[in-house]
Amino acid sequence: MQSLLEASTEEPARSAKGKLISERHGKLLYQSDKPDLSIQEFSTNGLEEGKKRSRSRDFNALRNEISCYLFEYLEGFRIPTHFVDGLSETEMLVRRMETIHLMIKIYNCATGVLTKRFGLKEGTPLEFPVMEHFYLPENRPAAWVNEYHVYAFGIAKAEEFKQINRAASKVNAVLRALCDRRQLMLADLQLEFGRLKGQVVLGDELSPTTCHFLDLAVSEKEGRDRFHPDQENAVSAFSELRDRLKLRI
Repeated sequence: MQSLLEASTEEPARSAKGKLISERHGKLLYQSDKPDLSIQEFSTNGLEEGKKRSRSRDFNALRNEISCYLFEYLEGFRIPTHFVDGLSETEMLVRRMETIHLMIKIYNCATGVLTKRFGLKEGTPLEFPVMEHFYLPENRPAAWVNEYHVYAFGIAKAEEFKQINRAASKVNAVLRALCDRRQLMLADLQLEFGRLKGQVVLGDELSPTTCHFLDLAVSEKEGRDRFHPDQENAVSAFSELRDRLKLRI
């Protein structure tokens, strides 16, 4: 059977945008004129005006550009993804897959809810990455689950769950190494997967919206969390992060 990575060497189709399939987390998924491909657009609700609307478009363009680059980078390490090609500033062409309603959260240091749950100090390095699983049913909040829930609720089969965990661990290792060479720390990240032609495939996006980057070039620990999407200067911070990630080292 031809692997998805082998198939991805073919010339990508320039597909026309069709019917809206789904919308969540600032991403719109459209049908394309190819039955096995979709168009993923990074977009807000369109209610912004003036400078806010321009900033929003720049923000989404950077999410798209960073995601495209990191998906391509991962495929260089033989990690199958849904990514095919960039289409425009805010759009990418992706393979149509069956969503697995599971989100993988990986912590490389103590951040966010992990600090509160276990009484750890913010930023404490972890000797071994912590991987957590969350069930993502449609139109309901994410729920923290373990392996027994995954099988009992039919979220994924045992072999799929193993593939998801192996792929998530490899994604984390590859992106951590990329960051380490650029004075960045991948503090934590969240990943989503799908089924495609018998394979587990990485989907969603890879940007500061789903990956928590810290700037180790900043001496003060309080100033290292510069790439958070909610900050006022998110566009300039994302631009710097993009340039750092793309450095040839």
